[in-house]
Amino acid sequence: MLSRGLHSISEVKRRQLFERRIIILHGILLFICLIIIGRLIELQVVKGADYNRIAQEQQYGGVVLSAKRGEILSRNSKTGESSILATNTTLDLLYIDPLVLSEDHAKVADELAQLLVTPEFDRSCRLGVSACPMELTQFYKPAFDPLSRVRITENTSGSGGITVTILSGAVLDREDSGVPDIAEIRRQFARYIEDRIRKRTVTFVPLLYSANKKQMAEVQKLSIPGIFTNPDVSLVYVNPDLVDQDGVNSISRQLSPILEQDPTVLKSRMLVRPLRYVPIMAKLPPELSQKIKDLKQKRLDEANRITGGTKKSGKVLSADPFRAIALIPEHWRFYPDTRIASHVIGFINALQEPQYGIERTFDSILRGQEGLIASVSDPFGGQIISSDQKFVDPRDGSTIVLTIDRFVQSFVENSLEAMVKKVDAQSGQVIVIDPFTGKIIAMANAPLFDNNSYANVYNKEPIYLDPGQERQVVAEILNPANNVRILKAYLGDLAAGVRDQRLSKDTRDKLQELELLYDLDDITRYYFYTGENNRREIFPTVKKGIWLKFQNNIGVGSYVNRAVQEVYEPGSVMKPVTMAIAIDQGEVSPLDIYSDTGAVKVDVYLIKNALNKYYGKVSMVDCIDFSINTCMTSVSKKLGRKLFQAELQNFGFGQVTGIELDNELPGALKPWREWSPALVMTMAFGQGISATPLQMVTAYTALANGGKLVKPSIIEEIRKANGNVDKKMPDFLGQVIKPETSATITAMLTHSAQVGFAKAGKVKGHRIAGKTGTSQIAGPGGKYETGTGSTVATYAGYAPVDRPRFVILVKLDRPRKDDFGSKSAAPLFREIAEFLFEYYGIPPDEK
Repeated sequence: MLSRGLHSISEVKRRQLFERRIIILHGILLFICLIIIGRLIELQVVKGADYNRIAQEQQYGGVVLSAKRGEILSRNSKTGESSILATNTTLDLLYIDPLVLSEDHAKVADELAQLLVTPEFDRSCRLGVSACPMELTQFYKPAFDPLSRVRITENTSGSGGITVTILSGAVLDREDSGVPDIAEIRRQFARYIEDRIRKRTVTFVPLLYSANKKQMAEVQKLSIPGIFTNPDVSLVYVNPDLVDQDGVNSISRQLSPILEQDPTVLKSRMLVRPLRYVPIMAKLPPELSQKIKDLKQKRLDEANRITGGTKKSGKVLSADPFRAIALIPEHWRFYPDTRIASHVIGFINALQEPQYGIERTFDSILRGQEGLIASVSDPFGGQIISSDQKFVDPRDGSTIVLTIDRFVQSFVENSLEAMVKKVDAQSGQVIVIDPFTGKIIAMANAPLFDNNSYANVYNKEPIYLDPGQERQVVAEILNPANNVRILKAYLGDLAAGVRDQRLSKDTRDKLQELELLYDLDDITRYYFYTGENNRREIFPTVKKGIWLKFQNNIGVGSYVNRAVQEVYEPGSVMKPVTMAIAIDQGEVSPLDIYSDTGAVKVDVYLIKNALNKYYGKVSMVDCIDFSINTCMTSVSKKLGRKLFQAELQNFGFGQVTGIELDNELPGALKPWREWSPALVMTMAFGQGISATPLQMVTAYTALANGGKLVKPSIIEEIRKANGNVDKKMPDFLGQVIKPETSATITAMLTHSAQVGFAKAGKVKGHRIAGKTGTSQIAGPGGKYETGTGSTVATYAGYAPVDRPRFVILVKLDRPRKDDFGSKSAAPLFREIAEFLFEYYGIPPDEK
């Protein structure tokens, strides 16, 4: 009885325990169900759109078909034949997929380094030239450091001091060069490759370049794990591996106002992702690409022999570490003639973006349109033939044929470059144009640059400045936000102890405000004056007294096509235009007399002749022959400001010519109501008006061709991919002077080239019509500069005089030697004209 009671009690307890367990189990199941429901809500509702997009991308794939960029050609002005100025080339990029490479990292790195660091690359890198692959430059730093060419020795004589020697040429074969031998370079490169391919995830993603001090300070203040700053290069970056992936939404929202970027973009950069692509070297020469392919095949064959499997079996593939190596063909722009017409053509940069010239102006025509193969994919990645499959054929870009004659262009560029060096000019331009069609036969600028190695304009070389010269270095600081100048002072005035006395309180306050955002050392620019007006930007170094300057003296200024993108006061080459207008209007005739007895006073100014020389009674022919300023004032005075301004406008001044190049400047021609009496007179000889070299040479086409102003053109034709050709026809803008006026001014200019100042441009046996010009450069406030390097030397002319085949304008900026147009620009004109007479087979016409 008692045992039965005890048994009943234990049964009840077991039943209660079982029920409790069932309840707990139900609770666990309910909790799991809630988790599943929550996850489903997250997947289908919260992130439904994202996953739908991913599914669409996976199911509806596609292959982008690249379009071939159109070529740029030149046209021979004699034969009409074309030659290539810009084309395309395909070179391989070598990369490694680290996720495929599970072991043998060192072996792969060693073999690649042995192949990639070729003796040819090694030599180029030791010379510090652009043929050195970008990926290897860090291992040859001394070769690319201009300071490696500086040798400083203390004088042992009683005078003390130091001797500074700056070496030139190839100096890095020396034992003290600091560059190791090729074996060590290969070892270093191998370890660099190995370190990169051992990483399995992306660990470096830039968030903001050119960050200011305030932005970097605010980022540092947040102390977010994985977010870093590098003040040395003004960079904010992220290591996604170290970022809390559950908090990327919050982190991106915190960083967004500081970095001024979309939080969605920031979030995408902070997400952890596998590293599947490590580029090792781009632009491999074809023979090097083949060696890589041979190496891959060799290692695959070895793996096959070792494992005894087939070449595509998983066993063989896992035994072959070189399966992680791949080559991708990349399309690059190539300029066969390197420097020829580089300012006209422009270039494509490393990001495949068009920069300057025809490449940028006609980018939409040159680049064509990409094609696409859109298809549906099965779960294994295979394509399913369906009605949804679409094909869009790529449309190749059009080919542009320029009017430039590469033979003439090459000769002109070489001659111009030599003359710029000879007269120590800052820069120079030459334009050769056909006066009857407006076709530009040559448009040259100096300094030149190589389109293929466009970054070479940044190359620098060392110079030595003694303490006295250093004190005369000018420092300038502009506010990077608005380019407003904050400071311009001599370096000597910025030395500790005198700075507060030399700088105004307003300047000091502005500098303090600027220092909150920027490191002043980073935004200070330094200039060294080589004469009263010529200045060159220089850069400080860690070596006392040693500074760096651009090898070409103007840096990225080399990219500017000054023939259309820079204006100047043309000076005396404007006199024939003024004279032609006056003759055409019946205000003067060639034999009219002017009594040149001295300077002409107008308002508060005195208008003088060059060298203060006066000629007595002179004709209008003499006025042009000897470039008499005072005589020209009488001519413009007869015209009057309203008529003169209207006629200059008819000649194209004060407006762009409409040539097919970006950023053409219109020059400056004031409305006639704003002309002072002094401006009426100075305008006659090219002061108070500004123009581009192209505007000036275009005006001369009207003097040469019977009085018609022709629109200049640099495009011969556009050849479309479908075979259609758009030919460019001559475009005449109007009859600006009568044909008989054109003949008269041509005769006057021919006489000037025989007996006047322009005779320095004459070619023996040939008659030419020419005019020199030496113009002053207007400084701040309109005051003209004086002293060495304060002028622009010009010569404009055309030939043969009976029916001109070409018009040439030569312009030399700030020559420090032979600064008159008759001494520098005229000889260059003569050299080019002599070449053109021979090139076109034009017989002598002088009797």
